[in-house]
Amino acid sequence: MMESTAAIYGLESQGRALCSHTNDENTIRFFVGTLSTRSNGQIHQLDFDDEKNEITKKIYKPNVGEIWQIQSCPTSNDFLGLCYNHITDRSAQLRSSIWKFSEITDVENQQLDHVCELDPKESLQNYDFRNLDWHPTRDGTLATVLDKNILVWDLKNGSPQVIYNHEFESKLYSGKWNPHLDGSQFSIIAGTAVSGIDTRNMKEVWSIPMAHKFQVRDIDFNPNRQFYFATCGDDCTARFWDYRNTTESIKVIQAHSHWVWRVRFNAFHDQLVLTAGSDSRVVLHSVTSISSEPKGHIVFSDTEDEPDRQSVPLDEGVISKHEVHEDAVYAVEWSNYDAWTYASLSYDGRVVINRVPKSYKYKIIL
Repeated sequence: MMESTAAIYGLESQGRALCSHTNDENTIRFFVGTLSTRSNGQIHQLDFDDEKNEITKKIYKPNVGEIWQIQSCPTSNDFLGLCYNHITDRSAQLRSSIWKFSEITDVENQQLDHVCELDPKESLQNYDFRNLDWHPTRDGTLATVLDKNILVWDLKNGSPQVIYNHEFESKLYSGKWNPHLDGSQFSIIAGTAVSGIDTRNMKEVWSIPMAHKFQVRDIDFNPNRQFYFATCGDDCTARFWDYRNTTESIKVIQAHSHWVWRVRFNAFHDQLVLTAGSDSRVVLHSVTSISSEPKGHIVFSDTEDEPDRQSVPLDEGVISKHEVHEDAVYAVEWSNYDAWTYASLSYDGRVVINRVPKSYKYKIIL
C-alpha cells in the first residue's frame, strides 16, 4: 500500500525513544535514544533528505543509562529533555535531565552539554520519573510525571525550581500538556483512566474513568481543534474524544491486533493520524469527519470571490499500513518541519521514515 520506498536506519541496540526536532536549518530531523543495559545511552540525530531518500546520522553520547524518552523543546530548539534509567550495582532508578546543544556554528563538531538534573529530593524522597513534557508555549517550563506526583518546573533562572507539586492517590502512567487554553491544562493517564488538570489550581476539570478496557498507553490533542483529543491502549483501539462530553468516545479505530502504544495527530493537517502498536504495524488514518476540515478544504475559483462549497470530503479510514518493522513499534512521530513525513521506531532498534502517499497528499492540497 506504499507509493514510495521507506528509508530505514538501524541502531546497534534496542530503542524506545523518538522525537522530531525543529531546527534553523530547514531539515527533516529526528532524534532516537538507545536502550541497552551493557552500555551508556546514545542519541542518534537522523537528518532525512527527501529528494535522495537518504538518512545522515550524527551520534551524541551523554553520560546516561538506558534512554526511555527524549523530547525536543518546542520554544527553544537547543534543548532536549531525557528520561533515563540510572543503574547501579544495587538499584535502578528512572531519572530526568536537560541537555543543550553547544553554541558553535560547525554542526559536525557540535556537542550535547549537560544542563541540569531534575531532582525532586526536596519534595519527594523515593521517586521514578514516568515521562516529561515541555510546555507548548512557555519558555523554560516543563512538567514531569512521577509515580504519584505531577511536578511543574521552571528552568529559566539557571537551576530547576519546582513551582507546582500535586500528589494523586492512583499510580500515574504518563501525562501531556493541552496546547489550547494558554497551556493551563495538563492531562494524566492512570490505568484505564484519563483526566485533565487545571494547573492554576491543580483541580480536575474533566475525567474519563474507563477510556479503554485495559491500560491507556498514550494521549494526543488535536492541535487545530479545541476540546478534541485521542487516546490508545491495550484494547487494540484508538479512541477520539470531546472532553466537553466524556460519556462516550466520538470515534473508535481498531486497525491493530495487539496493544496500541502511540497515537499522533498531524500538526498541519489534523485529519491525518498515526498509530503504532505491538503488532509491528504503523497505520496512517484519515479521520476527516472529526477534523478541523470535515467537509474538505475550501477552494476559491479563478472567476469568483466566493469559495466553492462543493468540495468533496476526503475519504475516511486507513490510508496506508506499514509492516516493515519486525518487532513492537513503541514510537511514531510526525516531522516538525515537513507535514508529509513521519518516523517510527521498533524495539529492535529499526527506524523507518515514511511519507504520506502522494495520491492522498494531492487530495488535501489541490
